[in-house]
Amino acid sequence: MTLVAMCAYDCPNVQVITFELMSNHVHFILCGSESDVMAFFTLFRKRLLRYLTTRYGPTDLSNFVCEKPIPIETVESLRNQICYTNRNNYVVDPDQTPFSYPYGANSYYFMPGAKRLNGKRFGDLTLRGKRSLIHARETDYPAEYVITDGYFSPMNYCRLDLGEAVFLDARHYFNKLAKDIESYREIAAIVGDSIYYTDDDLFEVVKRICNDNYAGQRPKLLAKNEKIELARKLHYDYNADNAKISRLLKLPKTVVDQLFPSK
Repeated sequence: MTLVAMCAYDCPNVQVITFELMSNHVHFILCGSESDVMAFFTLFRKRLLRYLTTRYGPTDLSNFVCEKPIPIETVESLRNQICYTNRNNYVVDPDQTPFSYPYGANSYYFMPGAKRLNGKRFGDLTLRGKRSLIHARETDYPAEYVITDGYFSPMNYCRLDLGEAVFLDARHYFNKLAKDIESYREIAAIVGDSIYYTDDDLFEVVKRICNDNYAGQRPKLLAKNEKIELARKLHYDYNADNAKISRLLKLPKTVVDQLFPSK
């Protein structure tokens, strides 16, 4: 988290709209030219490698690459990408909400309480404390940067005002964050993610498909061939696992396992 803050400060031509750090990949939405964005990522990767090597020993980041940034070309696409990024951890960790995960800017969007910067500032630390925080000898970073949970708060350097401005209001943001499931599937295809849907997400998908294709029938009342047709759509189009398909369609798990044998 602190490395992101340092890279944002050291790359003044790039503005961080939002981001989320996952255990094996990252999501950044950045404003800037392609060359400046690539310079930001290259610097982040270089510093991350140095930090991990120093702390844990030899580290292989050969697969941690950004070959080419993906342009966001419309306001609606930007809205979808912000929501996709800000809910990324929530959909894979049932103990999180889009506002509780601490490693990103997600918990600050339309959250006035989270934006109140309280706590120790970088300028309050001793030289040793500064170097310990940023894992570097040079400490030329803003004295007013507030430290939250042991790292620079995203409120110091993220342009939340730009990200929030593309939504009509807070309600618009929360509705898209929770309900705009189809747009997330399209984004996952673009960025190469294996998208994960919660049970609630898939329930909404099933309800929509039943309304569109099966005259609004409830899933458990569908004919067996219709359930199997719907199961295939959930498996191939929505990456649903066998247990979820069985629960949602009231199909025996043995039947679903025969349709989609475990690899």
